[in-house]
Amino acid sequence: MTICVAYGPTPEGDAALDLAVRESRLRGAPLTVLATGRQELFDADGTGTHDHASLEVTIGSRLAGLRAEGDPTTAVRVVDDGGDPAEAILDLAAQEDAQLLVVGVRRRSPVGKLLTGSTAQRIILDSPIPVLVTHAARS
Repeated sequence: MTICVAYGPTPEGDAALDLAVRESRLRGAPLTVLATGRQELFDADGTGTHDHASLEVTIGSRLAGLRAEGDPTTAVRVVDDGGDPAEAILDLAAQEDAQLLVVGVRRRSPVGKLLTGSTAQRIILDSPIPVLVTHAARS
């Protein structure tokens, strides 16, 4: 069983990564961190973009802080196919033959959800595998 986590450099992405690492330990399963080059859809202000190298460094430093002795293997995959981020994440999870996908979501009002949708929402609705959802801690 492989666990995949959809990561974006946001508090929600950090919460998803933390949860995915815990699930990986609990299940003794390898973990693959998935991200797309179109990270502006994960950014809280919707303006940022991140290249592959900066995303890999960000993910690597977060993983280094979470890593413990005896953890299952961890891989990082960052893609930029210029397409839809939700589809890219689902395609990566399929390539990894994942049995669980972890995503972080923002708290939004019901009207906000209806009007704007989200990458995470599309992942949840379109995923052929179970999706474990988490929120960032309230400050």
